[in-house]
Amino acid sequence: MEIKQIELHNFRNYSQQKIEFEAGINLLVGANGQGKTNALESIHYLATGKSYRVKQESELILWGKKNFYLKGSFQTADRLLTLESYYEAGKKVMKINQLACRRLSDYVGTINAVFFSPEDLNIVKKGPSERRRFLDLLLAQIRPSHIALLNDYIKIIKQKNNLLKTVKNSTALKSQLPIWNEQLVAVGSKIIANRWELTVTLNSYCRPIFKSIFSQEDNMDLYYLALNKNSLEEALETFPEILDKKMNQEIERKTVLIGPHRDELLINLNDKPARLFASQGQQRSLVLCLKLAEMEIIFNKKGEYPILLLDDVLSELDEERRRYLLAYINTFKKQTLITMTEADEKIIKEKTAVYRVFKGNIRRER
Repeated sequence: MEIKQIELHNFRNYSQQKIEFEAGINLLVGANGQGKTNALESIHYLATGKSYRVKQESELILWGKKNFYLKGSFQTADRLLTLESYYEAGKKVMKINQLACRRLSDYVGTINAVFFSPEDLNIVKKGPSERRRFLDLLLAQIRPSHIALLNDYIKIIKQKNNLLKTVKNSTALKSQLPIWNEQLVAVGSKIIANRWELTVTLNSYCRPIFKSIFSQEDNMDLYYLALNKNSLEEALETFPEILDKKMNQEIERKTVLIGPHRDELLINLNDKPARLFASQGQQRSLVLCLKLAEMEIIFNKKGEYPILLLDDVLSELDEERRRYLLAYINTFKKQTLITMTEADEKIIKEKTAVYRVFKGNIRRER
């Protein structure tokens, strides 16, 4: 799949901009702070309905304006699609071919994009929430129904937390909590199963990719740890029992302590936690593996590669990993948008499109 054109209105530092892209490599060049990342973010937002960088969509609006609007033309294997997004405080509209979508799950997955930036090191370096988010974002693209599960689960957690904080009588709490626990198990079990299945698939792709770009002697492994159990069957079977046992502790601490919102994706290097034992270079290799595996999973699900968005990534990789990534990009048909501070002659080929980005304006140079 490819993006043919995008229009940005009052998005980040863009007042009004229209850009046409080519099928192969598109290189966006400019100094830091000019809007290169913002351009990639607009494409990712149109593909997923969410920002990769911020939680509050109000932060995406150009300073001094009240709304933003995005419109993109995309070519898939069998059709041309127009996606639109409009946002202002209290109102968000997502459209496919001019038809508004009632739910985000009706929209996400229509177009797929993989975003890779230096900040993705946080998937390895930081806490479990970063790794859960990575899994959920990928699941949303290949299995949009996962979005509805997450939304339902968040509502249940909020309502149960509210109950724990407001009801003072422990006897009354113990009579009401089982009702919420049943709902939590019903929805949470599906989330756990989705994440567990995806982790197994990711691992099957990441292991050989890691050996190809790093070392034949080293091993990368992924494990999904649900409810501190080592098997999916055990986790799902004991979920209600664990909640029941934790009830007194949850009442005491006034918060929900058990569920997929506390689960962990373990990323190991040679059987040790990569977050603690992997070097900076090794961590970059691990994240690169995750992103390339994400590309392949989407390809196998959809039959065509997603759009690859590389935000200042090549400058962060050593020569060997740069060569591997560029060789991967040039294999088969993968439309790629790359941001750099200076054009790299090793990337620019006859069909490479080069754009200059300066103060929220994008001009094609070749």
